[in-house]
Amino acid sequence: MIRTLILTALRQIFRQPFRTLLVLQGVIWGTALGIFPPALIQGSFKKAERDATTTGIDRILVTLERRNSNESYTWKDIEWLRNTYGKDIRHIAGYGVGTIADQSGYSLITTDTNAISSRALQMIRGRFFSNAELVAGASVCVLDQKLADRLFEGRNPIGQSYQAGVLDLEVIGVAASAGEADLDEFGYDNTHMMSRFIKGLQRNIGALQSGPAKQLSGGENVMIPRSLIPELNPSVFEIRADPKRILDLRDRLRSDLIAAGYQPVIYTNAILPFLYRQTLDTFVELNRVVFLLCVVVGTCVVCVLMVLSVVERQREIAIRRVEGARRWHIGLQFVVETGTICGVGGILGVPLGIALAAFRVWLEPLGAVAWAFPPIESVVMVLLVTLIGLVGGLLPAWRAIQLDPVEVLRYE
Repeated sequence: MIRTLILTALRQIFRQPFRTLLVLQGVIWGTALGIFPPALIQGSFKKAERDATTTGIDRILVTLERRNSNESYTWKDIEWLRNTYGKDIRHIAGYGVGTIADQSGYSLITTDTNAISSRALQMIRGRFFSNAELVAGASVCVLDQKLADRLFEGRNPIGQSYQAGVLDLEVIGVAASAGEADLDEFGYDNTHMMSRFIKGLQRNIGALQSGPAKQLSGGENVMIPRSLIPELNPSVFEIRADPKRILDLRDRLRSDLIAAGYQPVIYTNAILPFLYRQTLDTFVELNRVVFLLCVVVGTCVVCVLMVLSVVERQREIAIRRVEGARRWHIGLQFVVETGTICGVGGILGVPLGIALAAFRVWLEPLGAVAWAFPPIESVVMVLLVTLIGLVGGLLPAWRAIQLDPVEVLRYE
């Protein structure tokens, strides 16, 4: 019996294509409007995560306010910070920074295997040194791309010997910044307005001289295992973390390092993380509001259209009652019709919402917005729309079962 009623309801959908399409398009657009914001938010969030490295949003650079040239951190400090902030940071590495004799402008950096992630580098040739080479103190080095290009002039440097002072090193890799331009000590690239402002201060009044931090960002470094020169302690370390937590993490770092007896100087991109955090919070709240509005409006639209359908189909309902259909048969038919239409409309509305998001991204002139398929939101939206259809079908079903077939057929 139930199967017969369901099939009757489905056949009725196809018998009235205009009414079906009228309800269906309302459900499709309601679903699309519910999918559109999360598709943009998730895509923009992932793009911001990818761009965080190139814009320096996720970067904290820590040096010392040196009152004595011998002052520095220790490698144990790096391990302490790594253990203390393990859940709050993504990568951390320390750098012992020195200069190479008779080669002005070239910096020698002693570090560990975490440097490749902390400096946001990508290997364009060869490889980075391994933990085994770090422990053994292997005489290997990785060159920054600018330095490799200058020294080898287009030739492949991998396997070549490089003399760094008294060290005879084998070049095993060439690394380049993952960003489009080098970052200054505050994490701004060379094209950023704030970077130009900082450079102007340095040039005109000599402010913000960063020492080792500036050498690290110069792009002409030779990275070697720290075990090769164990007496060279780290004078700077670099952290990558969630951009939304950078400012809080910076304050905690300063307090902990001061408590440990240091006078830290901490560089962060102070403006962008604040804007980034506020923008994300606004996006999330907007998404919730739009989603709720779509649910409410969709429910109202479906109920109104199906109630109008009851008025239009009074003669049909009366004839079915005369033929022996019970009240609950009529009610179930309307519930099944409404639920099926909403389920199909929800499924069709998901790709439409994705298409709207893609079109919005295409219209964006600055490339600051991206889209992505939101799997969880899509499943929830389709299930919710179907549930709304079932619930929304109760009102027209109630109206239908209240009709008196004798009164309806008398006026017909």
